[in-house]
Amino acid sequence: MRVNLKRSIRPNVNMKKERTLQFTLNVIGILMFMGILIRWWTVPFAVSKELRIYYNQDFQMTLVECKEFLVFALCTAGLYFALANVYFLGRTGKKVVYTVLVLLAVFNLYLMLTRLVAGMH
Repeated sequence: MRVNLKRSIRPNVNMKKERTLQFTLNVIGILMFMGILIRWWTVPFAVSKELRIYYNQDFQMTLVECKEFLVFALCTAGLYFALANVYFLGRTGKKVVYTVLVLLAVFNLYLMLTRLVAGMH
């Protein structure tokens, strides 16, 4: 009876690498979206010509703008974490992620062109 140890060890190493990459992507996402949410409080601050930081009341977001910003940040964070974790579900997960990314790219291109055309008129 022969035992092939290389085959049995190999999948565990790949799983460990994928788990490490998944963990890294999740940590990067947490830091990235924490930075976006911190922007909520730092927007009203500006720099003068003398390089002094001051509080500008004109830059402060209204309540409606705050809600829109929070909805944007939460939706993009949800999409990021969903795609980052679905990617590691296997071959079908990767296909789903790539399909969603291509659809997002096409949709963004469409929006950009419609804005460009609307801005010219």
